[in-house]
Amino acid sequence: MNTETLIQSLSQQAPPVAVLRPPRHWGARIVGVLGIYGLAVQYFLGLRPDLLLQLSRPLFAVEIFLLVVLIFTSAIATILAMYPDAYQKPALLKLPYGIFGVLVLLMTTQLLLPHHVSMVMPPLGAHALECALCIGVVALIPSAILFMIVRKGASVVGWHAGAFAVLAASGVGCLTLRLAELNDSIEHLLQWHYVPTLLFAAGGAMIGKWLLRW
Repeated sequence: MNTETLIQSLSQQAPPVAVLRPPRHWGARIVGVLGIYGLAVQYFLGLRPDLLLQLSRPLFAVEIFLLVVLIFTSAIATILAMYPDAYQKPALLKLPYGIFGVLVLLMTTQLLLPHHVSMVMPPLGAHALECALCIGVVALIPSAILFMIVRKGASVVGWHAGAFAVLAASGVGCLTLRLAELNDSIEHLLQWHYVPTLLFAAGGAMIGKWLLRW
């Protein structure tokens, strides 16, 4: 048997390899899942009665905008992490970390500013641990769905992919809770909203490193 015949014979014996669909396909699915799930959670949690008033406050509006951007960039990074070469867009994998850093910077800066007259400041300790648990519970289902989607790819950055998936899901929890809870205490938001989100993402990274390995 000559070399060409051998190669042809071996290629015919090789099992077929599934072709990974382009990011647009997975993007539509992930955005659909996060969008529908977020609306359902918001319907359950409701909206704070002073939402329009709070949206007129620039720092609140910027916080909400950054949460939306965090969800979308994390979803995009989750999709790109499915491809070994990040679909030739590795720079986009840094966006979620950058957006989360800007969000934390925005919140910590407000610690130095006086409270706005329209900010709702409940008693210290009100709805503390409950908020972190709410974000974690809300993030469970979309995190599981995103992990199942990422497993269909061939990620070589499992811990990044896991962090992105949980960050996108936790972002939904943060956004829906922020639009529902009558609490604008910066200390509360940092301690019971954003620090837990960071810890959840770190947990997702560890799960991703184990679950998404080849």
